[in-house]
Amino acid sequence: MDLGIQGKTALVFGADSGIGWNTARILLAEGATVVVSDLDQAQLDNSADQLEAPLGKLHAFAADVTSAASLADLHGKVRDAVGAIDILVQSSGVSGAQGLFHEIDEQGWADTIDVDLMGPVRITREFIGDLRQGGWGRIVYLVSEDASQPYDDELPYCAAKAGVLSFAKGLSRTYAQ
Repeated sequence: MDLGIQGKTALVFGADSGIGWNTARILLAEGATVVVSDLDQAQLDNSADQLEAPLGKLHAFAADVTSAASLADLHGKVRDAVGAIDILVQSSGVSGAQGLFHEIDEQGWADTIDVDLMGPVRITREFIGDLRQGGWGRIVYLVSEDASQPYDDELPYCAAKAGVLSFAKGLSRTYAQ
């Protein structure tokens, strides 16, 4: 497969396991330099060790998507390590509050939306300048079929993912060239 990303730099959130980890693996195989990020540095380092990457092609930095300050700190580390990014992959998220609507309190909703909707918004706000500067930037938001086919016992998660889908469509109208 040739994705045409040889020599590009990618930042992958939610990369300590699952889809995020596999996305990082594919990007590395395609010749991209990859920065992986997730909440826990030790777990992230362990996952990064499982990726086969040439020296200098893989970097791992923890960040908290619920904190703009943490993302700004991450941005500084990324810039120091690899310069500006070309590709942003947002795969982080939590299942969050579960139960029927009447069983989930407002804090359960707020916590889930803070990670699953506002996390991608914060990430994009922090890194959109890099993507625009290079004139080639790509953003990939990994949502779920739950965005359009919600489960009745995961409404906060489903609503947040639907919000990310709408956010992505709006961004594409503004920034796609």
